[in-house]
Amino acid sequence: MTKEYAEQLFLQEKPVLALLAIWSFQKTYASVITKEINSTFAHTTKILSKMEDHGLVQFSVEGRVKYVELTEHGYKVVDALKDLIIALEGEMSESLEEAEAENDPSADIDSDTIHDRIERLYTSISSIYNEVQNNGSDFASVQRKIGPFSRDIQLLISAIEQSEDDIDDDSLDKLSEMQDMFDSVMKQKVKTG
Repeated sequence: MTKEYAEQLFLQEKPVLALLAIWSFQKTYASVITKEINSTFAHTTKILSKMEDHGLVQFSVEGRVKYVELTEHGYKVVDALKDLIIALEGEMSESLEEAEAENDPSADIDSDTIHDRIERLYTSISSIYNEVQNNGSDFASVQRKIGPFSRDIQLLISAIEQSEDDIDDDSLDKLSEMQDMFDSVMKQKVKTG
């Protein structure tokens, strides 16, 4: 497949939403993605097949269930999409090199770096959370925007657990508040009809 074809695939709404949904669920199956992106099953499987051709997702079969999850390349594409979403919302986005360095769980980071990560992530999540609280934004849309930050939160928690430095209480409080906002949005039922 040509590079131009790949760009056409990811400059469309449904493939982007599908990729973000897979990120959010970590490991899921096509029918869940179909529901999340409000598409037909046939269209969703076509999108997933194209993503597999580009090395973004991989399938695995457990029993009678065929699961789909992101590859490492897929995670990098999601990171780029998150940067794009943040940039479109008028916030400063990090360069992809910084994002890759920050998402390396094996990296030894100090408490100041963890504090900075918490601040940036808190700002992003709270602005999306405020869409629900203040603007009455479409809940499904807000869930799709905030869902991709699940991995970032988990990476932060891992970094804190592995850090040899003490993390200040304010940073830990912000992390806890951020998790509460995230959980509040992701556990909310989307009203249909």
